[in-house]
Amino acid sequence: MAGPHQGVTVRHARLGDAPALGAFLQRAWRQGGQGALGFTGANDDAIREISSPEFLASRIASPRARMVLAHESGEVVGFASVRMEGKGRAELSGIVVLQGATGKGVGTRLLRKAEAYALGAGVRELVVKTETFNARAVGFYEKNGFSRARRATQTVGRTKIPLVVLEKRLRSLQPSKG
Repeated sequence: MAGPHQGVTVRHARLGDAPALGAFLQRAWRQGGQGALGFTGANDDAIREISSPEFLASRIASPRARMVLAHESGEVVGFASVRMEGKGRAELSGIVVLQGATGKGVGTRLLRKAEAYALGAGVRELVVKTETFNARAVGFYEKNGFSRARRATQTVGRTKIPLVVLEKRLRSLQPSKG
């Protein structure tokens, strides 16, 4: 019997992925807008900037960041990004999943791949920020082991966006017995 993940592959982004990733970000923004997971504080100008192949290629090549992609039928349907902040700490700077791929475990698989990368890089604390009013995102992160740590504010243009900062302690995966 086919599982919910059949046909979806999750892997680290490569330089050649920049154009497809940019197109994905534009499409995800059109579909979900600010309420979508991963678009904290975004607006049309910011999306144009972060979806440019040049910007994405520089992020993919950065030793301080790692991007993860989910593909289905040759199309990017999800994305996650981890940015190193300092010794033992990193920020999950975004998870975005196309609306048509939500509810299939894609976001969870992206998160697990990002966590595995962070853990392998020596990260013990992973932080994520999202809008306080984005109950869907907050619920997703809490369901996946993050705890609310504090509130913060991010200014985008002239708009102050209230954020909740969530944190998760990463632990090595123990081999299952049996």
